[in-house]
Amino acid sequence: MTRRMALSLVALLGMVAALSANAGPPPLPKGHKVVMPSVRFEGIDKYPDHVFHLYYSALYFGNTTVEVKDAATLKLDFKAKDRVPIPYLLLTAVERKEFEKRKQDDPSLKWLVEAKEGVLTARPTPPETTAPEAVTDVPVTTYRVTIEAGKLVAEKVAPMKSGAASPSGIQPPVAFALAGSFSVAWLGVWFARRRPAPDRR
Repeated sequence: MTRRMALSLVALLGMVAALSANAGPPPLPKGHKVVMPSVRFEGIDKYPDHVFHLYYSALYFGNTTVEVKDAATLKLDFKAKDRVPIPYLLLTAVERKEFEKRKQDDPSLKWLVEAKEGVLTARPTPPETTAPEAVTDVPVTTYRVTIEAGKLVAEKVAPMKSGAASPSGIQPPVAFALAGSFSVAWLGVWFARRRPAPDRR
């Protein structure tokens, strides 16, 4: 019986070792490369009485915490090379007075992630971490930050599609309205010129 248990234990350990060897981030898709994305958070300047931090990590690649003071672009570093990082983002907001008090007690800021009270949190949709090999400029992912009814929201802003606005900056509905008015006015002038002059005999 003891021998059977020993053999079973050896087999189990072998399976665990094999699974551990294959575990890890997924490999890169063919024709793609790992990119370190950039993000920005709009609207933070509207809440000067709060302190914001971005906590980001990737499975198997550690974590980083940075303060977010404005809408400046932040480049994320997931420390990945040949495998796709699995990103996790957490945006936190704490009232400034409360933040200074807690920071003095614990400068490590670990409580930003662990605290259950006094810390507002939002989990933004992570940006893409891969791109085709031909891509040279990785687009910046923008989030719109709001605090409403004691809730922190970081909503991903969809990039504007090409052709959404005219080159002059006039929105399409306005441009069409102006074009229509001009056409009507031009037709009026054209008909007025074609109408025969009155007989003055």
